[in-house]
Amino acid sequence: MNPSRSLVPRNARQTFGQSTRLSRLGGGPVRRSLGVAGAAMVVGSLALLSSTRLQRADVRTGDLLRRTRSGPSDRVIAAATDLGSLYGVVGVSAALALRGHLKVARDVAIVGSTAWILSQGAKTRVKRARPYEADGVIRLIRPPTGSSYPSGHAAVAAAMMSVVAADGPTPLRAVCAALSAFVGCSRIYVGVHYPSDVVGGAGIGLLLAAGWRAMLRAVVSG
Repeated sequence: MNPSRSLVPRNARQTFGQSTRLSRLGGGPVRRSLGVAGAAMVVGSLALLSSTRLQRADVRTGDLLRRTRSGPSDRVIAAATDLGSLYGVVGVSAALALRGHLKVARDVAIVGSTAWILSQGAKTRVKRARPYEADGVIRLIRPPTGSSYPSGHAAVAAAMMSVVAADGPTPLRAVCAALSAFVGCSRIYVGVHYPSDVVGGAGIGLLLAAGWRAMLRAVVSG
């Protein structure tokens, strides 16, 4: 017998390889928790829009964040907020591809661009004026198009960062969560979204990421 030949049966090696690929896509509980969180965020933010009292609280929360404005941070945040745009999708995907993470780069490109498309479509269904239009908030960036709800940037950031974090260790997941939260808060900070817009957009992103991981897992296991 050739000593270099593996003693593990071929079907066992195939089963182990499949289970490894499945584990990298995230287990059922993780995927379900993303989906449940995303759905709750979308439903909760939409429910807020039907309450005048809650909308006033929404405005006040955004005002509290904008009170932290200062010259240097205004310029940095106004520039960095585009991490949640289609430019951000291209940049993150390209960086991952250059580092050799081709599958993750593909997933980021697909999920990020889909999040942008879906959020733009949702804007045509939910007509909401932006803070600088309805409440006199000073805008720090050029005026975006469409309704205030939901935040497309928050949707893209949540979707992309969920995909990047899926295979990573705890420190990477923490960084991805922080980047996603930063993008969402930056949209409030620059005066183009209410907090509930960001919550709804992030919920869309989480739902998409969970759905994409579920689809990949079904393909691998099938």
